[in-house]
Amino acid sequence: MTRHSPVRRSPVRRSPVRRSPVRRSPEGGRLVRRRPVRRRVLAVAGAVLPLAVVLTSCGSTGITATPLQASISRTFANLYVLQQVEQGNPRPSPRSLHAKASCQRGTPSTPQEGSGNWLCLITYQVAGPGYPVVAKYKVDVQTDGCYAADGDGPASVNGSPTITGPHYAQIVNPLSLIDGCFDFT
Repeated sequence: MTRHSPVRRSPVRRSPVRRSPVRRSPEGGRLVRRRPVRRRVLAVAGAVLPLAVVLTSCGSTGITATPLQASISRTFANLYVLQQVEQGNPRPSPRSLHAKASCQRGTPSTPQEGSGNWLCLITYQVAGPGYPVVAKYKVDVQTDGCYAADGDGPASVNGSPTITGPHYAQIVNPLSLIDGCFDFT
């Protein structure tokens, strides 16, 4: 008889069709559960997907000064008319105000697009003498194109949350805070 060397068995039992999810660790005889490949793929996809979303959102948003200026000019003119009526003054037409906004984000070297803080100066013509007046707003633009503008002067126009109405009654100043939205697509 010939002597055969004993056949060594691998600590991991392998099947040609499917791998067993349980194997012995290299350190000892302890059983270790293997993660199937599908779980690893899902884990990697779960980590990569949020990163891809963040990276694609770093590009241009389409939010620029042009649609913001058009929206805030129109809204300001309509609210100025409301303010004058509530104060008991003659009703001007929104067109007669010739309201025109100039908006800037940060400094001139800052990219002039995107959501965040903007500064808008709205120049309009007061009825009667026809001289230009400038109203200043700090504007917070959201990623959906909606904004909230906080009046920053002059106090008689938009710097105060209340104004004096007829018979010295204090009324809410419609120009103190302006909310609006614009289409930037």
